[in-house]
Amino acid sequence: MVRQVDKAPRCIFLALFIVAAGVSVDIFLVRHGEMEFEDNTVIDLDLINSYATGAKEGPLSSKGVGQAKRVATFLLGKGVQSIYSSAFIRAKQTAEETSKILGEPIEIFRDFGELNVGRLVPESEPRQALVFKAFGTFHKILPPLIGSTLTKRLLGYFFIVFYFGNWYAGKTVAGEPPEEAIKRIENVFKALTERHGSSDKVAVFTHGYFIHLLVNHVLDPKRAPLRMLKTPYIRNGSITHITRTRKGGWKVRAYAQTAQLQ
Repeated sequence: MVRQVDKAPRCIFLALFIVAAGVSVDIFLVRHGEMEFEDNTVIDLDLINSYATGAKEGPLSSKGVGQAKRVATFLLGKGVQSIYSSAFIRAKQTAEETSKILGEPIEIFRDFGELNVGRLVPESEPRQALVFKAFGTFHKILPPLIGSTLTKRLLGYFFIVFYFGNWYAGKTVAGEPPEEAIKRIENVFKALTERHGSSDKVAVFTHGYFIHLLVNHVLDPKRAPLRMLKTPYIRNGSITHITRTRKGGWKVRAYAQTAQLQ
């Protein structure tokens, strides 16, 4: 079952967190499973951004379905009672496996959707042009040395970090400004936490950039450098576990955990 919810109400005069002594709500932030997407031999920025914004969507791959099922089994063992998802197909399909096994409905929050990080502009940014040239070179020389699969993962990871960094620094075009993305995340997260009290256990099926921004730029920025060093990439099907403290703040108990996928 899926219930549609419009964008969370926004009010800059309301506090982000509800301070409630004794509250220990558990939230499991799940990055969706692997998605089927168009395979390209070159970096297609418009295609990449169309997936990020939801203009173009794809279902889960067979691997992604397997990841979703493993996530469901893990969350069953954690006693999750409420399930939320972004409106993107890949997130909803991942959530559906947990909904089946728990017998709980999925509630859609559109503002849990992925960030629109805009388009890189290597034609006018010298640094971006240099990085693109380096990516092309490594794409040619690495496969014979480390294999095509490892090359794809390695270059994919560095490209995502590079893409996000440029967006956050305001060096992409036609994207969602970082300050607006943070406001959106704050508002929808506040709307979620207002619904849940002591001992509630909640699963949120969302996206990698969303989780990264929420945890490392909103909830706990002081520990972000160490967290990024230990776990620099939020993999498909990974789970980030956060709990509200007695003082109303948040503790990150697990970041981008993948043990459940083994």
